[in-house]
Amino acid sequence: MAALRDILVVFLFALGGFSTLSALCPPGWKNWHQSCYAMFFDRMSWADASKFCDIKQSHLVVPNSQAENDFFWRMMTERFETVKRRRVWIGCKRESANSSFECAGNTERMSFTNWAPGYPEQGDPQCVVLSKGLGTWKTNNCARSPFYNYVVCEMPNTPRVHCLRADSNGRFVTDIP
Repeated sequence: MAALRDILVVFLFALGGFSTLSALCPPGWKNWHQSCYAMFFDRMSWADASKFCDIKQSHLVVPNSQAENDFFWRMMTERFETVKRRRVWIGCKRESANSSFECAGNTERMSFTNWAPGYPEQGDPQCVVLSKGLGTWKTNNCARSPFYNYVVCEMPNTPRVHCLRADSNGRFVTDIP
């Protein structure tokens, strides 16, 4: 019976019945953990930035941990070496001074924050930015043009299926592009 099972396994592998998964991000996007990130040098209001990311089937970046915030900050500092005003919208805002900040894709209160000293400021509405200096968060007016900021979009990375072919001896063939 074991010999029949071994033959069946070799036969299935010979037909190429094996696949693996890896993460895939669109061209120009950077993969980190389970998300893809893209930074754009367009400056716009928070609402326009949010729509911009929606069009790209993503959302404004929302760091959920210190590690993700640090990754995002490093990516920002690498890309904006020569840019003077280096603030990027984060997908969190509040509608009024009495409300809590809410983040893209999440109606619950923020579970992670990285506020700079003295922030968040009072006022309404307030949108969140990451400042290049120390990687801390500040608040900006969501729509006034002097406060237009750059955009980073985030999306879940999608699994990519790789099919592996086996030769007649059950060994994987490596001629797959």
